[in-house]
Amino acid sequence: MEPTKILVVDDEEEICQLTKNFLTRKKYQVFTANTSEEAQVFVKRERPQIVLLDIMLGDESGMDVLRQIKSTDKNIRVIMVTALDDEGVIRMAKSLGADDYVTKPFTTDYLNDVILQKISHLSVKDSIKK
Repeated sequence: MEPTKILVVDDEEEICQLTKNFLTRKKYQVFTANTSEEAQVFVKRERPQIVLLDIMLGDESGMDVLRQIKSTDKNIRVIMVTALDDEGVIRMAKSLGADDYVTKPFTTDYLNDVILQKISHLSVKDSIKK
Protein backbone atom coordinates (compact mmCIF):
# COMPACT_ATOMS: atom_id res chain seq x y z
CA MET A 1 0.00 0.00 0.00
CA GLU A 2 1.37 3.38 -1.02
CA PRO A 3 1.66 6.12 1.59
CA THR A 4 -0.94 8.87 1.57
CA LYS A 5 0.18 11.84 -0.52
CA ILE A 6 -0.12 15.21 1.17
CA LEU A 7 0.57 18.62 -0.35
CA VAL A 8 1.40 21.47 2.05
CA VAL A 9 0.73 24.90 0.52
CA ASP A 10 1.99 27.89 2.48
CA ASP A 11 3.92 31.00 1.45
CA GLU A 12 6.12 30.64 4.54
CA GLU A 13 8.85 28.16 3.64
CA GLU A 14 9.67 27.47 7.28
CA ILE A 15 6.10 26.34 7.99
CA CYS A 16 6.17 24.12 4.89
CA GLN A 17 9.45 22.55 5.97
CA LEU A 18 8.42 21.99 9.59
CA THR A 19 5.11 20.47 8.52
CA LYS A 20 6.82 18.32 5.89
CA ASN A 21 9.38 17.03 8.39
CA PHE A 22 6.67 16.09 10.88
CA LEU A 23 4.42 14.40 8.31
CA THR A 24 7.32 12.56 6.68
CA ARG A 25 8.17 11.05 10.08
CA LYS A 26 4.54 9.85 10.19
CA LYS A 27 5.20 7.98 6.91
CA TYR A 28 3.22 10.24 4.58
CA GLN A 29 4.56 11.21 1.17
CA VAL A 30 4.77 14.99 1.42
CA PHE A 31 5.18 17.73 -1.17
CA THR A 32 5.33 21.47 -0.54
CA ALA A 33 4.39 24.53 -2.56
CA ASN A 34 4.80 28.22 -1.76
CA THR A 35 2.58 29.67 -4.51
CA SER A 36 -0.70 28.85 -6.19
CA GLU A 37 1.15 28.01 -9.41
CA GLU A 38 3.38 25.46 -7.65
CA ALA A 39 0.33 24.03 -5.90
CA GLN A 40 -1.48 23.50 -9.20
CA VAL A 41 1.54 21.75 -10.73
CA PHE A 42 1.71 19.32 -7.80
CA VAL A 43 -2.05 18.73 -7.76
CA LYS A 44 -2.12 17.87 -11.45
CA ARG A 45 1.08 15.81 -11.42
CA GLU A 46 0.94 14.02 -8.06
CA ARG A 47 -2.81 13.88 -7.30
CA PRO A 48 -2.42 14.15 -3.51
CA GLN A 49 -5.22 12.75 -1.41
CA ILE A 50 -4.95 15.63 1.07
CA VAL A 51 -3.94 19.28 0.71
CA LEU A 52 -3.11 21.51 3.68
CA LEU A 53 -3.81 24.96 2.23
CA ASP A 54 -3.04 28.30 3.84
CA ILE A 55 -5.86 30.78 3.32
CA MET A 56 -3.44 33.71 2.89
CA LEU A 57 -0.67 32.95 0.38
CA GLY A 58 1.11 36.28 0.40
CA ASP A 59 -0.79 38.33 -2.17
CA GLU A 60 -2.77 35.31 -3.35
CA SER A 61 -5.98 33.92 -1.95
CA GLY A 62 -6.10 30.34 -0.77
CA MET A 63 -9.78 30.44 -1.72
CA ASP A 64 -8.80 30.75 -5.39
CA VAL A 65 -6.41 27.82 -5.01
CA LEU A 66 -9.19 25.83 -3.31
CA ARG A 67 -11.47 26.45 -6.31
CA GLN A 68 -8.72 25.33 -8.70
CA ILE A 69 -7.97 22.17 -6.72
CA LYS A 70 -11.63 21.19 -6.54
CA SER A 71 -12.08 21.83 -10.28
CA THR A 72 -9.10 19.56 -10.95
CA ASP A 73 -10.25 16.77 -8.63
CA LYS A 74 -13.24 17.15 -6.31
CA ASN A 75 -12.16 14.09 -4.31
CA ILE A 76 -9.01 15.72 -2.94
CA ARG A 77 -9.52 16.49 0.73
CA VAL A 78 -8.57 20.11 1.41
CA ILE A 79 -7.87 21.28 4.94
CA MET A 80 -7.66 25.04 5.15
CA VAL A 81 -5.02 26.44 7.49
CA THR A 82 -5.61 29.92 8.83
CA ALA A 83 -4.36 32.36 11.42
CA LEU A 84 -7.79 34.00 11.25
CA ASP A 85 -10.55 32.58 13.40
CA ASP A 86 -13.18 34.22 11.20
CA GLU A 87 -16.48 32.35 10.89
CA GLY A 88 -17.33 34.08 7.59
CA VAL A 89 -14.06 32.99 5.99
CA ILE A 90 -14.46 29.47 7.32
CA ARG A 91 -18.04 29.25 6.00
CA MET A 92 -16.91 30.52 2.60
CA ALA A 93 -14.10 27.94 2.45
CA LYS A 94 -16.51 25.13 3.32
CA SER A 95 -19.00 26.34 0.70
CA LEU A 96 -16.18 26.14 -1.89
CA GLY A 97 -15.44 22.55 -0.95
CA ALA A 98 -12.98 22.70 1.94
CA ASP A 99 -13.27 19.59 4.06
CA ASP A 100 -11.99 21.08 7.29
CA TYR A 101 -9.86 23.85 8.72
CA VAL A 102 -7.22 24.24 11.40
CA THR A 103 -6.33 27.49 13.10
CA LYS A 104 -2.71 28.53 13.59
CA PRO A 105 -0.99 27.93 15.86
CA PHE A 106 -1.81 24.25 16.08
CA THR A 107 -0.06 21.28 17.61
CA THR A 108 1.39 18.58 15.40
CA ASP A 109 -0.69 15.99 17.25
CA TYR A 110 -3.87 17.90 16.43
CA LEU A 111 -2.84 18.21 12.78
CA ASN A 112 -2.13 14.49 12.62
CA ASP A 113 -5.55 13.71 14.14
CA VAL A 114 -7.29 15.85 11.49
CA ILE A 115 -5.31 14.13 8.72
CA LEU A 116 -6.08 10.67 10.08
CA GLN A 117 -9.76 11.58 10.14
CA LYS A 118 -9.62 12.58 6.45
CA ILE A 119 -7.71 9.41 5.55
CA SER A 120 -10.39 7.30 7.24
CA HIS A 121 -13.03 9.06 5.12
CA LEU A 122 -10.96 8.30 2.01
CA SER A 123 -10.70 4.64 3.00
CA VAL A 124 -14.46 4.39 3.52
CA LYS A 125 -15.13 5.95 0.09
CA ASP A 126 -12.64 3.56 -1.57
CA SER A 127 -14.25 0.51 0.03
CA ILE A 128 -17.71 1.66 -1.09
CA LYS A 129 -16.48 2.03 -4.69
CA LYS A 130 -15.22 -1.57 -4.73
